[in-house]
Amino acid sequence: MDSPGLDRVLTRLAEAVPFGHVRRTSSLTATLDLADNLFLGIEPRRRVWGLPGIVDRRALRAEATTLLRRVDVDAPVPTLAADLDPASRLLVEVARALAHGATVLAVHEPAAGLTDAAADRVARVLRGLADDGLVVVVASQRPTFAFEFGDAVSALVGDSIVPCTRPGETTPDARELLLRTMAGAGSVSGAAGPGAPAAHRPDATAANPSPAVSDAAASGPAFEVVNWSTNDEFERARPTVVNASLTVAAGEVVGLAGLDGSGRNELLLSVFGRTAGTEPGGAVLLDGLPVDTSTPQAAIGNGIFMITTVQPKYRVKIVGGISAPASNTMLPALIRAGVVSRDDEGGVATPAGRALDAARLRGRDDEWTRIRSLLELFPESAHRVLLLVEPTRELTQERREEVWRLVAGIRQVGKSVVVSSASIDELLAIGDRIVAMADGRVVAELPATAATPLEVLRRVAIH
Repeated sequence: MDSPGLDRVLTRLAEAVPFGHVRRTSSLTATLDLADNLFLGIEPRRRVWGLPGIVDRRALRAEATTLLRRVDVDAPVPTLAADLDPASRLLVEVARALAHGATVLAVHEPAAGLTDAAADRVARVLRGLADDGLVVVVASQRPTFAFEFGDAVSALVGDSIVPCTRPGETTPDARELLLRTMAGAGSVSGAAGPGAPAAHRPDATAANPSPAVSDAAASGPAFEVVNWSTNDEFERARPTVVNASLTVAAGEVVGLAGLDGSGRNELLLSVFGRTAGTEPGGAVLLDGLPVDTSTPQAAIGNGIFMITTVQPKYRVKIVGGISAPASNTMLPALIRAGVVSRDDEGGVATPAGRALDAARLRGRDDEWTRIRSLLELFPESAHRVLLLVEPTRELTQERREEVWRLVAGIRQVGKSVVVSSASIDELLAIGDRIVAMADGRVVAELPATAATPLEVLRRVAIH
């Protein structure tokens, strides 16, 4: 489902060849113009008395204009990055990689969040660069896009790249082959992979609920989300969740499955105190009655609790590259003022970013302690519904299985749990039902005991 080994594979590639990586999160500096963004740190300079002198602005603009034309960006060079449309922003990132001498270019989900016309424009530019001799690697979770765009298609399984089709090769069942490889079922033998349903369960109690729990589940939904919709905080016209509904009985664990951009995490984050997305539409019900979840305090007061490792972090940019956290209540006004970045400081290769990475590594054990403590306390708490967003992200297998055991214990005392995870295996390990999401919508429901990773992938990989 996700690509945990992608960064490690690309890091190895970057050590071997001149390499550019265009990520989904823009790294352009919004307050700089296009020329300064393209050549930041490598500005052409005029020599004075044989020594490097001031920046040669004329050469800078001329070279920037040439690069922008090459990637089909017709915005004037003085345009600020903040004023670009999403497709042009991505293409300027491509141009910057070219300015830095990249001969291999990796682009992560180039069509994500774009209109069909904008996605076609990006694909056309990338195809032109490939025809010019640049090696273009596109990382995508959308099989249809991969086959339409790529000369060859491979699957990333852990840290390994498994070829599915090669240049010039036609395979009638290539899509199925790719999905089977992604699901871990094996690209040649077709042997059963990690999807064998019985093997997923962390213990016998999860697979065989007590009669009391079964009776509770049969009595009807305890927790419901009805026709929930919300839009992206920054691109406020772009839906991230569209009329999504789900029900959870007392003593039931429901897993939310979906690829990147499916809306599975955004749904739970929005439901719990509007911690993601714009002001939503829809309703949250407990025992059939509407409850207020408009703030985290209101949700908790009504018996709904959330544990997440991926809550979005927004930063208010100050001077000198320093930034401070922005709260969700402040976000709309700060976005309009142009002083908020979607990017987390951890993704920036600066001394401050590296220091934050080191602090996060030191704090990972603390985060595990916090998650485990909350899960251990939940069965005896007054809360009735637990929302889990990527609860085992970056945990060891031993700790993942401990989380699964604790969730099974919460289930056994008759409480409702919703888990959103990038790992299909995890959802099949702890869930009773799987709710599949794609493009912000609920597209299918499957009983976890009868489902396999391949079957779930077929439902969520609709593009």
